[in-house]
Amino acid sequence: MTTRRIATSVLLAALAAGIVGAGCGGGGVGGRDIDVEDPVRIVREFEEGRVFKYKFKAESESGVKRTAHEQSIATQVELKTTNTISEVTDESVKMTMHFDYAVGAITVGDKMQPDEAITGLRGKELVFDISPDGDVLGWTGLSGEESLEGGAGQMAMLLYDIFPPLPDEEMTIGTTWTVDYEIPAITSHVDRDFVGESIYTVTGFKTKYDIRCVAIDRVTTFEFEGRAEQAGEIWLMSGAGEITGELIVAIEDGHVVHSTSEAVLTLTGEGSSVAGAAASGVVEMGIRTRLVVEML
Repeated sequence: MTTRRIATSVLLAALAAGIVGAGCGGGGVGGRDIDVEDPVRIVREFEEGRVFKYKFKAESESGVKRTAHEQSIATQVELKTTNTISEVTDESVKMTMHFDYAVGAITVGDKMQPDEAITGLRGKELVFDISPDGDVLGWTGLSGEESLEGGAGQMAMLLYDIFPPLPDEEMTIGTTWTVDYEIPAITSHVDRDFVGESIYTVTGFKTKYDIRCVAIDRVTTFEFEGRAEQAGEIWLMSGAGEITGELIVAIEDGHVVHSTSEAVLTLTGEGSSVAGAAASGVVEMGIRTRLVVEML
C-alpha cells in the first residue's frame, strides 16, 4: 500500500473513531451491590469552583479494505484531565478541561509510532459551554489542533461519558428511558447527519470508591452519513453502528464515577480531490472501539 493510501486509511480511521469515541470500552466496572430505599431521584449538581478529575483510556482496531489492498490499524489513547466548573447560570455551565496527561500511539500493519496529535494536548485547555443537562453548546481553545480539527469532535464526545442524560422521574431497578443520539458538530471539517437513539436501563445499585451509585446499562444504535474535507481530499462517508456499556453514577450528585462500553462500526468512504480530479477510491472499514472512563 502506498504512503498516500496509508495516510487516507488512517484519516478515515480517526474520523470514524471520533464518531463512536464517546461511548466505547469493554468489561464491567466492578463495585459492591447494595440495597437502597428506591425509587431514587438523581439531580445532577454543578457548583462553581468544583473540580473533577477523570482518566480516559481508549483503544480501537480497524480493518481497512481499499481496492485490492487490505490494512489493519490500531490506536491507543490515554488522557487525564482536570475539569473545573468556572461559571454556572440557569442557561449554561462553563467548564475548563485541562489535559494533565496525554499519550497516544497508532499502529498501521506492524509499525507502531507515537500519535503526536494526542501527545501535543498535554498542558493545554479547552473551555466548554454545557447545558444543565450536559449537552455541549460550544467550546473555545485549541484552534487548529490536529486532534480536534482533523477528527469528528472527539473531545466533545468525551463529555458524553461524563454527563450522560438522566431522567427527570424517580428511578428503580428496571427503569428505562430513551433519548436521541446525536454528536455535537464542533469541527468545521466534518459535516454529518445521524439517526440514532440510546436506551438506558437501571440494573442495580452499588458502591464504587465508597460512593453510593446507580448502575445503568446503555445500548445505542445509529446510522450516519457525512462529508469530511482534509489534506486536499473530500470524503463522503456512510455507516452504522452499535454501542453497549455500563455507567456508574453517583446517587448524591449525578456525576459519573466510572463507565465502560464498546462500539462496533461499519463504514464506507468514497473520496475525490477537492479540485475535482480522479476519484481517490472507495474504502470499507470495520471498527471496534473500547473506552474506560474513571473518576480520579
